[in-house]
Amino acid sequence: MTLVEVLVVIAIIGVLVGMLLPAVQASRESARQSQCGNKLKQIGLALHAFHDARNQFPLARQANRTHIAPSSLYFTLQSLDLVGIGDDPVEFPLRPEQVGSWLLRIQPFMEENEIVSLWNQPQTLDAAYAMFPKVNRFQVQAYLCPSDMQAARGLNPGGFGLTSYLAVSGNDEYVDAEGHACNARNGVFPTMDWSAREKLLKPKVTMKLVTAGLSKVVMVGERPASSNLSFGRWNMTDFDTVMANPNMEFSVSPTDQHGAACSSPGYYRPDTPNNPCAATHFWSFHPGGGNWLLADGSVNFFSYDSGTTVLLAMSSVDGSAPSSTAPATP
Repeated sequence: MTLVEVLVVIAIIGVLVGMLLPAVQASRESARQSQCGNKLKQIGLALHAFHDARNQFPLARQANRTHIAPSSLYFTLQSLDLVGIGDDPVEFPLRPEQVGSWLLRIQPFMEENEIVSLWNQPQTLDAAYAMFPKVNRFQVQAYLCPSDMQAARGLNPGGFGLTSYLAVSGNDEYVDAEGHACNARNGVFPTMDWSAREKLLKPKVTMKLVTAGLSKVVMVGERPASSNLSFGRWNMTDFDTVMANPNMEFSVSPTDQHGAACSSPGYYRPDTPNNPCAATHFWSFHPGGGNWLLADGSVNFFSYDSGTTVLLAMSSVDGSAPSSTAPATP
C-alpha cells in the first residue's frame, strides 16, 4: 500500500469517526435523560408516599406550628423565627417540617435513613444548629440528574450537596413592595410570601386541591445548579429547591455574565451553565427541553416550545393562567 493510499484510508476513517461520534454522544445523552426521568419518578413515589402518610404534600419551606419561612438566612443569623424551630417550648426530636427543604422531608420514603437519623439526634437548639452543616454535606444521588454537569461538580463552596430538581410553587408570583417575589400561592408547593411573616400561614396542599387533574399539573422540574453553585442546595428552600413558573424573583440573581438584566419573567427556556440568569428559570442540559414530574407521579418530557404556553397553566393546581397580581390586603 502506497503512502497516498494510507493517507486516503486514514482520511476515510477520520470522516467515519466524525460521523459516528455525534451519534454516540446522542445515544449517551438519551440514556442520561432516561436515568434523569427515572430519578424524578423515585421522587414522585416518595411524594405520594408522604401524602399517603400525612394527607398532604410536604411544605416548600420549613415551619413552626403555624408559619412557614424561607431559608435564605438559615443558620446565618440563627434566627429561630426564620429557621422554624422556635416553638415555645421547643420539643425534641425536631419535627420533620421544622428543618430543611421538601427534599429532606421526603427522605424517610426514599430509604435515606442515615440523614433522617441525624435529625433525630439533637436535643438542644445548639445541637440542631451544629447538625445542619453535617446534613448539608450529603450528596443524595437521587437528586442529581446524570446530565447535570453543574451538580456533578460535588459540594458547593459552603459545603452543601446539590440538586438538579426544583419543586413548582405556582404561576401567580408577583413582586411585592419590598422588591421581593418567591411568593407564589397556587402550585403544589406554594411559598405564599417572603417579606411579611404574619402572612406566612402554613398551606396544606392535598391531591383533592389539584382540581385541574393530577395528570395535568407539574410539581417538580429540572434546573441545574447555578454557575457558582450558590443556588441548587438540596437542603435549602426557595431559589435552591422551589421556584415559580414563570419566576419573578430576580433580587438574588439580577444580571447575566455581561451585566445585562436577566429576562423577566423567567420562563422555561434553554440556557448555559456560565450564565447567572440560568438560575432564574427552569431548564436542563437535555437538548430541546427537560423532564417534569406530574402530580400523578408520571414523568413527561416537555420541549421549550411549551415554556410560554401549556406548561404555564400546568404550574397551578387549578389550571389557571399566570397572574402577577398581589393579594388584596386583609
